[in-house]
Amino acid sequence: MAAKKKVKKKAVSRRQTNRRKSRKSSFFNEFKKNLVGIIILISVCLIVAMIADFSFQPGHIEKKREVVTKPSDKSKIKEVKAKKAVTGLKEKSDNPIRYEVFEDVDHTAVEKSLPPSKDHMPQIAIIIDDIGYDKKIALALCSLNSNITFSVLPFAPFGKYISGKLHAKGSQLMLHLPMEPVEYPDINPGPGAILSGMSPDVLIDQLRKNIRDIPYIVGVNNHMGSKVTSHSDQMNQIFSILKKENLFFVDSRTAPKSQCKSSARLLKLKFAQRDVFLDNFQDTEYITGQLRELIDLAKKHGSAIGIGHPYEATLQTLSKELPKLKNKVEIVRASALTAIPG
Repeated sequence: MAAKKKVKKKAVSRRQTNRRKSRKSSFFNEFKKNLVGIIILISVCLIVAMIADFSFQPGHIEKKREVVTKPSDKSKIKEVKAKKAVTGLKEKSDNPIRYEVFEDVDHTAVEKSLPPSKDHMPQIAIIIDDIGYDKKIALALCSLNSNITFSVLPFAPFGKYISGKLHAKGSQLMLHLPMEPVEYPDINPGPGAILSGMSPDVLIDQLRKNIRDIPYIVGVNNHMGSKVTSHSDQMNQIFSILKKENLFFVDSRTAPKSQCKSSARLLKLKFAQRDVFLDNFQDTEYITGQLRELIDLAKKHGSAIGIGHPYEATLQTLSKELPKLKNKVEIVRASALTAIPG
């Protein structure tokens, strides 16, 4: 009996030992599974963190932005370049600044209603357009001759400042009124533009804002405007306001079929037309030739108007050539050559 009891005890003891081992083994297996799971989870988190860190680096973001914005911004880039060409903002390139668009302008000779007087010296007016972006060259041009007339773009960054300086030196000032060209919107005339699609109220409101923006003006000429100056209705609207403001108008003749003269005749507005563009090309020899053409026209008709721009080549040429004109032609202000068209 004693032997059987011992055998039973040993059997029970083995079973208990086996159970304990089984429990321990099960616990360690579970622990291993959990540990492996935790390790895998940590590894995944680390990988995700690394990817996120790489994705949000500044260089990577910039590349993504470039890919997104380039296609949609092509038209904006084109417009900005056009604005720079119009307003004279210098770009980092070897290309010369282009202040105006000269394609398709009216190059026909202006008919003069009055023959040249034998008793008076031929007269020329020189208007420098697109003032408001280069302070130094504007003041340098002013120092050449006090009768050079300056036409200032509205809302230009230095328009008011330059106008004040030029006025203090006795120069005559005009508003260089931006108007829609036929190339619009590929070519943008800039801030304050008068557009063909404007209603009369909007057009007049914009015109008055432009007039108020430039102090000391006595007249107006068009900046671009090959489309608007071809529309008699809109020129009548513009000239009705200029008449009230006692401002004359000089047609830059950017449109072969300009309606400016007929509108000025209708509204009895003091008026004149450009005869020669002096600096379509920024070359001193070319500008000298254009200046000679201006003088020849003045000798033939008694007077002539030339339009130039604040180019370095224009400054150099006028500095050299204007002193030679003494006793040959008289340089007068633009207003002196305006009259109500007959």
